[in-house]
Amino acid sequence: MKDFDLESLSREMPYRMPEHFLDDMTERVVAQIGKQRKHRVERRIVALFASAASVAAVALLFLHPFGGGFDIPDYESISQCASVDEVLQNMTADELGVYSMMSNYYGN
Repeated sequence: MKDFDLESLSREMPYRMPEHFLDDMTERVVAQIGKQRKHRVERRIVALFASAASVAAVALLFLHPFGGGFDIPDYESISQCASVDEVLQNMTADELGVYSMMSNYYGN
């Protein structure tokens, strides 16, 4: 192995730094940290909304499964009924349950 002569090595820095590079270093670091914190908060908000949307989708699937939903009567069939009693007689048990819950909720 070849020995290095320490006296022959240059004592100059191998790179040069631009003038005034360290003058505003603190401001740049603080600004970068602020950007990172803001980005982290934005990611948390997006994750929160994504979680809420997925929970809502799962709840919708459990409450309203495929193929077995409530049929909402169209306007023409309601207008053809002679009275409210006739409309209530044509409703299924599930529709009457929903009507009962909604009428209790709205105070009718």
